[in-house]
Formats: sequence, C-alpha cells, structure tokens
Amino acid sequence: MKNFNYTEILNHLFEGVLIIDNNFKIIEINKAASQITGFNKSEAEGKHCFEILKADACSNRCPIKALKEGRKQGEIIVNIIDRSNEEKYIKVKAFSLGDNWIEIFQDITREYELEKRIKKGFKIEDIITRDEKLLNTISVLPRIAKSSVPVLLEGESGVGKEVFATAIKNLSDRKNKPFIKINCAALPDTLLESELFGYKKGAFTDAKKDKPGLFVQANSGTIFLDEIGEMSLNIQAKLLRVVETGEIIPLGGTRAEKVDVRIISATNKNLTEEVKRGNFREDLFYRLNVVNIKIPPLRERKKDIPLFIDFFIHKFNIVHKKKINSVSKDALNFLISYDYPGNIRELRNIIEYAYIFCDSDEIKPEHLPDYIKIKPSPKTSPIQHSKEAELILKALEQAKWKKQKAAKILGINRTTLWRKMKKYEII
Repeated sequence: MKNFNYTEILNHLFEGVLIIDNNFKIIEINKAASQITGFNKSEAEGKHCFEILKADACSNRCPIKALKEGRKQGEIIVNIIDRSNEEKYIKVKAFSLGDNWIEIFQDITREYELEKRIKKGFKIEDIITRDEKLLNTISVLPRIAKSSVPVLLEGESGVGKEVFATAIKNLSDRKNKPFIKINCAALPDTLLESELFGYKKGAFTDAKKDKPGLFVQANSGTIFLDEIGEMSLNIQAKLLRVVETGEIIPLGGTRAEKVDVRIISATNKNLTEEVKRGNFREDLFYRLNVVNIKIPPLRERKKDIPLFIDFFIHKFNIVHKKKINSVSKDALNFLISYDYPGNIRELRNIIEYAYIFCDSDEIKPEHLPDYIKIKPSPKTSPIQHSKEAELILKALEQAKWKKQKAAKILGINRTTLWRKMKKYEII
C-alpha cells in the first residue's frame, strides 16, 4: 500500500480516497480527501474512518458495513463534519480491495445546496451582494413584499431585476399563487396586447376561440412586466385601466372582467426622462412607481464579482459535469477590471464560455473571451458614450455578425442589441 507510485496516482485524483482496514482504521488518505476533510495524512492515518468523517451514515448507512454483510451498496450522499466543524456533503461509494476497503468520494456541498435551492425556486438569498445599499434594500424587501402595491424595478439590462421580482413574489402572501412573466420588448404591439388582455372568439381572423390573457391567468397572483419602458402609449392606456380599476377588457370583448393582480414592473430606461419626452404616460408612471427599487450595475458592485464567479462555477460544475474549483489570480484581475455592459448576465455567459475551453481545475486568462482582456478607458465605462458602441462592434465581429450570438456575448437580449445597433447606426 505504501508504494510510491501508487500513492502518487492517488494524489492526482480529483476524488477523495480512503483505504480502510478491516477494523475501520484508515491506512491511506490521498490529497483530495485531506482537502475535503481538513485532516492531513499524519492526523488521519491510523484513526477510525468515523473519527475523521463524523458522518451520520457511519452508524446507520455505512457503505463498508453493507458490503461486509453482503448487501448491495451503490453511491450514496452523506453529510460529514470537517476539521473546522463545517458541515459538508459528499457523494461516496465503497469497494472491496483484497483484505481492505476503499472509499471514493467527492465534495458536492455547493452542488447539493444549489440543487435544493433550484428545486425550491428563487428565494431572497439568491440576491447575491455585499453592496451596502443593496443590503439595505434587501432588509426591507419582506415588508415591501407583504403589501400588494405596485413595485418598479430600475436598472440596466442583466442586473438581476427578475431575481428581485421573484424574491418579492416568494416573500409575499401570494407566493403560492400564479406568477406570470412577460418581456414587453419581445413582442410586437398587437401581439403584446392580445397576450396581456386576451381576446374573444372572432376578434380577428385567427381567433377561433376565446383566449384568456396573462392578467386573467395571473388572477390572485403576481405579474412581472419586464422592459415596460418599451410598451407603446396605446397599451399603456389599457394597462392604466387595469391598475386603476382592476378590470380588463379582452380584444373583441364588450364586458370588463375583474382581476386581482399584483404588478411588478421593470425597466432599463429612465422613466422620468421618458415621461418628459412624451414616451411614457405620467399617470401610469406614478401608478406603477409606488415602491421604487434601483439596482446598481455590476461595475458599481466590484466586490460582488467574486461572489457571482463562485456561484456560477458551482452551478456550471453541475451543468457541464466538470470539477473547476477557482479562477487564477490573473484571470480574476481581468474579470474584476472589466465593466460588464451586460452586467450579471454577461458575467454568467463569460464563465460559461470559459467552461468550454477549460480542462483543468482552474480558469485562466486563456480560457476567457478576448474582448474582456482589452483595457477600457479610465475616463469612461463601456456603457457610456461611444465605448458601448465599440463593445457592440467587438461582440458582433466575434460572433461573425450573428446577432443572437453577439447578444449572448454581451449578456443582453436580441431586441435590446437591435435597438442599440440602431442607436449607434451600426449596420
């Protein structure tokens, strides 16, 4: 067992390995197992395995006991207590090894916790931040959620407005009621109107039967109107009626229908300025802006970048079945110095891009897209002035002018990209 080459092989495995004798004493521990448990070779070898793992399963679900008793034992998930008294989850399987036993396991703590959270849906803790202003907002979010007044979320594309909307819904008394989401910029005017308010049979050529709109589907629950600043004045007028009276009239309908819906809306525009320009109804703005939550862009929350990187690494380890543990210091410097015109959504895409090319346990600069390694001007951020146009051009060139792919690189949707291209006259 003490053969040097054999030990060297064990120490190059990502999985933790314990070789255990018939009396449940550890006779070999590899490097990965030491990292997971916190115990080094001299501390672990010679001790009983249950003294090192301190797992509930040691008394009632021990995989070695099962094998000794002739019972089939597959891979199981157990919780252990490491040297620092921190709880961890490992996926473990045991095998016979001559007169001894071998346990092979992986640390799946983050993946396990993430899967639990995904199954439960978004909760308030999914708002990842160290930003003092955001933390203050989060502290009053339960109080905001308990009321039924409209909430307006303001912030650039990709800052996480939907996460906030979902958290408000989950903290509200309507948490078990319908939650309907719609992107107002993603649909043409006539289609958006029929989606929101529904239609009656015969309202137009293809209306073969009545169709309830999203407000009816969201009755007694919550509706999230994303990119509400893109809504036309015509539909704004109809939305105002819903906010003021709690009634909708479907296309082709003659009678109003009562609905009880909590409205959360979001915009990446300055609606106060849009009101001044005549692009957004002032009366609707004041109705929707009862509670206003401003979400700062990622470039103003640099301390949050490592938190999101960690979150996405553990998420993509599950999705891509890889074992990446961290980013190198140089890669982290690039990631922190970049200004993210697409905000959190863009950071997510960058980390997923890195997963395509990273075959080690660490993301390095060569795994990152080239465009984030170009130093921005110290006087302006990419979202400001012509710098944004420059980044859009770089993304389009990288995507070979495929708009859907370029939008993904920038962390924005295709409609937003098209609008920005039009703004900067990029043809």
